Amino acid sequence: MSPSVTNLSCDYLVIGAGAASLAFIDTLLTELPSTKVVLVDKNAAPGGHWVHDYDFVTLHQPSLLYGVASKQLEGNWMTNCMLKGTLPWKHQATKKEILAYFQKFVDEKVASGQLQYFPECEYDFGAVQHNDTTTHAFASLGGNAKYTVQVKYKLVNGILGECKIPAQCPPQFAVDDGITLLTPNQLYDSYQHGSANKENTPIKKKYIVLGCGKTAMDTVVYLLRTMKVKPDDISWIIPADVWMLAREGPNGGGPWSYPRALLEAEGDREKACANLEAKGIFERLDKDITPTRFRFPVIGKDELKYMRKIKQIVRRGRVTSINLNDGTIKIGFGKDQEPWFLPPSDDIRAFVHCTSPGPFNGTEIDELFVSDTEMRLSLLFAPPVSISMSVLAKLESARRQGKLDLDFGNKLLRAGSVLNGDVPSENDVLRHLVRSFKLEGDVPSLMVSLSTLAVFFSLVDKDPMVGYEWMKANRLSFFSIPGFKSGIVNDLSRLSVGGETLGFKEDEIEMFTILQEKLLPLKDK
Repeated sequence: MSPSVTNLSCDYLVIGAGAASLAFIDTLLTELPSTKVVLVDKNAAPGGHWVHDYDFVTLHQPSLLYGVASKQLEGNWMTNCMLKGTLPWKHQATKKEILAYFQKFVDEKVASGQLQYFPECEYDFGAVQHNDTTTHAFASLGGNAKYTVQVKYKLVNGILGECKIPAQCPPQFAVDDGITLLTPNQLYDSYQHGSANKENTPIKKKYIVLGCGKTAMDTVVYLLRTMKVKPDDISWIIPADVWMLAREGPNGGGPWSYPRALLEAEGDREKACANLEAKGIFERLDKDITPTRFRFPVIGKDELKYMRKIKQIVRRGRVTSINLNDGTIKIGFGKDQEPWFLPPSDDIRAFVHCTSPGPFNGTEIDELFVSDTEMRLSLLFAPPVSISMSVLAKLESARRQGKLDLDFGNKLLRAGSVLNGDVPSENDVLRHLVRSFKLEGDVPSLMVSLSTLAVFFSLVDKDPMVGYEWMKANRLSFFSIPGFKSGIVNDLSRLSVGGETLGFKEDEIEMFTILQEKLLPLKDK
């Protein structure tokens, strides 16, 4: 017997209940309180990758800048200081705290009548129907319940940028039977349940950590600090050394630190990274090895001290295979790299898989305001993710309220040679001018977050101070930190003067000049 179909209606249908979607929903409902949202997610609880992440994970950055704009994640400041001995700006939420925080937020929005939440359900991307309103479909994972949704405004796709973690992503290389391969989740579980080696056990376990991202860093620190594994019993296979943001560094280590350093170094990436290191913003694992990648991991001095205790580090690129032959383990690497052999041993060797893509999963998201009926959520600025989503919701609500400075948007589009005589809609202006953050590419691509910040201030209202004051009042934004200066007008001035040297086109440089003129009220902000 086929399940009955429940018919729903809403203003926005949001797919995915991770940190990105929830930050977007929160700001949207704050700006447009009468809006009705339907939220669909595969997981049994809100939180996205946090639902499946390893239990010893915490936020890399302070809790002050994560979550949703309307609700503190760090908790009561006096309680933190007096009872926990933690300054609010040093609080890093645990997995348990984050999941409870997101669940409470969703529960409150459901109770308010603004949100309908459907966990353990899957959206059908192939079942969209366009009539006077757009009709979508989703179903429970077991197929016992089916739903159609009439959406008045937009479908919001919040899963394109989802964080890929080891527990959900098998390694992309061959592993022979007989090899012990653990995810960080399994490492935690085995230790908590007593099957991982503890002190005074007759058989040792030796650990080989695979990967160079924050998950691998967390795992190394957990092995040393919590499990008390000796440094000599840990090996670390690092495909490529990475630059890290220093948690105790100055406020310059924010979302615009790297593009601004590139600007100051006239596009020289090595010089930009060296300058950031000299300022205490960047850290590296080994002072004798220059990192070749930067993916925004945030590291503390205490963590770095633990990581530097590991002396057996293998740097031969990515692992391509782990084979077992008569007790000898052979770890293969890429072309022109010698394999690494581990001879037979009475010790138990456990590999820890930390090689999943993480927050940069390889999905290219070009257009965010796709059409009048669809938008996609993606980073606008460097992590943390929350402020980018809040900004997208603020722009969407300004579009709905008719507050966007469309005349200025059209002026920018004409300067950028985008307009061909047609008058663009409000959504078209956002589609052309609001671009997603780029992790890799040429120098202009790496600086897109600077122009995006300028575009936000210029478009969200005719008066750029409106966007600036909104940023200052938003707990997710670096602008909320006392004394923080955006420097955006100076950045635009440099881009206008030296943009050609950096690889920008003539029409892009003209846009920088126009943006600078509008944002002059923010010169010292």
